[in-house]
Order: sequence, then C-alpha cells, then structure tokens
Amino acid sequence: MAAKRNIVKFKDISASAAFTIIGISSHENDYRLSWCINDELGFAFAKSENLETADGKEFTCFVHTDEYIKMTIISNRCDDGFLLEKHKNLDFILKFENELNETEIAEWLKKLKAVTLVSAAFTIPLDRNMQQKLSSYEV
Repeated sequence: MAAKRNIVKFKDISASAAFTIIGISSHENDYRLSWCINDELGFAFAKSENLETADGKEFTCFVHTDEYIKMTIISNRCDDGFLLEKHKNLDFILKFENELNETEIAEWLKKLKAVTLVSAAFTIPLDRNMQQKLSSYEV
C-alpha cells in the first residue's frame, strides 16, 4: 500500500499583496517624524506593535487608521540591521494597506516632500522579498 502524500501549495504572494510602499529619508527619530506628519498633514499616527522579522529583528511602527485609509510608518533600521537590505538609503517605509494608482502616489510624494522633517520621499517597487516581509504586518 502506497503512503498517502500531502501536497502543500504556497499561495501566490503577488496576488495577495495589495499594498503600496513609499520610502522616506529623514534624519529624525521615528516618533518625531510621526509627530511632524501628524502636525503638518493632519493625521493621527500612533505607536503600534513592532514589526518582528523571522530572524528576530524588530522595527518600530506607527499606525494611522480612519474610515478612508490605513497607513503604517515602519522604521527601515534597527540595531541589528535593515528591514529592506536593498534600500539602506531610506530611513522609513510608509505602507498603505491598499494599492495606489500613479496619480495617488504622485500626490502622496508631493505631500511628504513638503513635510519639514522629510529629506526625500520616493516610490519603491515591490519585489517578492519585500512583499513577504511587509505582508506579515497588517494594521
């Protein structure tokens, strides 16, 4: 009698990862940047649970949720390294819990670049590794 085989299928991350990220450079601490964005753009980012990666690294997070949008500011740096190794030049990731179109992204970039403590803001194309790391943290 042949042994029964269990087949495990991994779901396609690209189909389930419906979010957008924008990279932010700032020389300020996470709480000061969050406060400044709240003050200048009228949001209510508040400290949330840290994002913990599979290898035990922890990255601070600040979350804003209202009836229209869910966003998370995630630090790209911790004492043990970077969340997105390919993007060591960015300090923070702004994760939108939905996909934005090109016009919406351009509007957000314009808003973020106008914030006093933001040195630069730019789009980051998602690759499979980023999707896996950032999909684990939901607002």
